[in-house]
Amino acid sequence: MKALGKGSIASFIRWGLGAAWWFMWFVAFCISVGAVICIGFFTLLAAHVIKIEVHETSVLAYAPFVAIGFTIGAIVIGGTLAIIWRLRRLFSSFSSGDPFHKSNADHLRWIWILLLLMEVSRYLLMALTGALLAVSHLPDGAEAHFEWTEHGPDLSTWFVILILIVLAEVFREGARLREEQELTI
Repeated sequence: MKALGKGSIASFIRWGLGAAWWFMWFVAFCISVGAVICIGFFTLLAAHVIKIEVHETSVLAYAPFVAIGFTIGAIVIGGTLAIIWRLRRLFSSFSSGDPFHKSNADHLRWIWILLLLMEVSRYLLMALTGALLAVSHLPDGAEAHFEWTEHGPDLSTWFVILILIVLAEVFREGARLREEQELTI
């Protein structure tokens, strides 16, 4: 099976990215519905319409952690949708047999920028969660654990970002050489 053009591996991947696109929109819808339900629930708690306690602590005390969870979900889903959209455009040009189209370098550049923003956001939200855990008053006997993985930050994401930076420049140079070749008689 060929890698580029119609009926290629790139065409199959493009189809898979289309399925992932619609699946992620479904997940975004589900998370949005969950967020609306949680906002309504915490509003009722704040208005003292309902009262629920866990270990003699109001469930309302956990609202900031739920908000951070939904924020993380929104960042991941939004970033993933943007990346899939860019990948679909990229693989569309691969499927048409035009891998060094000028826009492909831009798509790759936006993908690494989005990954970078998602990773930095993850660190900031982890720090915010740690700060909230440090200042929150948990009931006696309740434990909250917040720690890095055994090996520190995930270096594979940073490695992928570096690879995408290089690939974006390779595609930019390929598009430039192709334009130059088209102008040559």
